[in-house]
Amino acid sequence: MIIYYYIALFFLFGLIVGSFLSVVVSRLETGEGFLLGRSKCPGCKKAIKSYDLVPLLSFVMLKGRCRHCEKKISLFYPLIELSTAVLFALLFWRFGGAFVDTNLYIFLGLHLVILASLIAIFFYDWFYLIIPDKVLVPVSLVVLAFAVLNVLFSRQMGFDFFAYPPQPWDLIWGLLIGGGLFFILVSLSHEKWMGWGDVKLGAFLGIFLGYPLILVALFFAFILGSIFSVALILLKKKKMKDIIPFGPFLVLGGIIALFVGKFIINWYLGM
Repeated sequence: MIIYYYIALFFLFGLIVGSFLSVVVSRLETGEGFLLGRSKCPGCKKAIKSYDLVPLLSFVMLKGRCRHCEKKISLFYPLIELSTAVLFALLFWRFGGAFVDTNLYIFLGLHLVILASLIAIFFYDWFYLIIPDKVLVPVSLVVLAFAVLNVLFSRQMGFDFFAYPPQPWDLIWGLLIGGGLFFILVSLSHEKWMGWGDVKLGAFLGIFLGYPLILVALFFAFILGSIFSVALILLKKKKMKDIIPFGPFLVLGGIIALFVGKFIINWYLGM
């Protein structure tokens, strides 16, 4: 039963982090600092009271409207809170028993940071059609540092911080495939098919997931992106020439690969 206690804690922690991420995403575009300053209603510009900032619960209690001007609150806020909470809880459920002692704490801490960053990238690219370097570059450097430590010292120190074996070629191939594919697409299309943000995000996923999990991530990213794009075109919501951000689908592919990528690979190889 204790596992459900920890899952609940991770869910609640995810709600809090998700609330913070909603501030990060909304303020990155305006250039405002997200560590200081009161949250305000986009409609009436009045500061939101602390008791109206309880993640998810406040949205439900207020029936999705501002207490002052009664303007509808965007579904973006409860969605990012709930998404973060679910992914944090899933992280512990999926990997909580796979590591022990220090490895578990470092693994969970590192992957909570990675998931939070991916969620911020997902929503920012979805709304503003750009992958934010202010989020991607710092987390990429952190993950690269841990990946190098993992490769160099895992045998001597007995630790493992990632879901893939700490072999140098797994890291190198992940980086080359994740970043190289999009580098080729961007170069060939002169940024018409993909952008440089996709190159950097692909390289980050390659470092984070390694080989062969990066292949699972790319497979699902292209499948989901294609299905979504075709659906929008058939519904006449978009035209062939319209821009559809690919970053969110890369994020979804990366998350799928993290949680079930090994099962998919084992199933495929077993056929």
